[in-house]
Amino acid sequence: MRAEDAAEQFGVSVRTIYRDIAALEEAGFPIIGTPGDGYHLSSGAHLKPLAVTPEEAEALVMATRLLLRDADVGLAKHLASARLKLEGALAPEAMARVKRQDVTVRVPERDERGPLSTILDAVHHRWVLTLTYAGVRRQDTTERDVEPLGLVRTGSFWLMPAWCRLRGDVRVFRSDRILATTPTGETFSPREGATMEDLTRQYLDGERDRSR
Repeated sequence: MRAEDAAEQFGVSVRTIYRDIAALEEAGFPIIGTPGDGYHLSSGAHLKPLAVTPEEAEALVMATRLLLRDADVGLAKHLASARLKLEGALAPEAMARVKRQDVTVRVPERDERGPLSTILDAVHHRWVLTLTYAGVRRQDTTERDVEPLGLVRTGSFWLMPAWCRLRGDVRVFRSDRILATTPTGETFSPREGATMEDLTRQYLDGERDRSR
């Protein structure tokens, strides 16, 4: 690629491209070329292998297995795919340790999951969700539109704080009590004083007050 083409693609000056190329070459990247002729990576260039120790690999796989206990189908698929990619980049010693864990560490499955992957997508994209929810306190089932703010793990459950349009306030929903969830196609904007950061701050302030 010529410096002029790179400058146009990235919206910077040609001088900036020359400076960055020089910095990359000084850092050891196998770049071939000269000003005016264009640049390319050498044919044998490749990224460094993933440097994960056996202990780190085992910790990551154990974390994956723990989360799988509560994952729905969508999240379980992503976790399985990520584990395969990790294992494909491991050295033999790390791979052997990971495989032994499948036998030596038992993680029982749970029945209570909830639509975690849908909630994560809604939090990321700020989607409004329609929930069918089986209430714990009132023992009733309601349908409501909510604006998901995040996920919180507490005890044996995943909790979803959300702005509930039915109640006009923030409510916390247990993911395993969500009977059905559907994106409405609408997105929402953060409400002042009702973001995940606000809720976390309020919780921490309350904890500090109780400890005094």
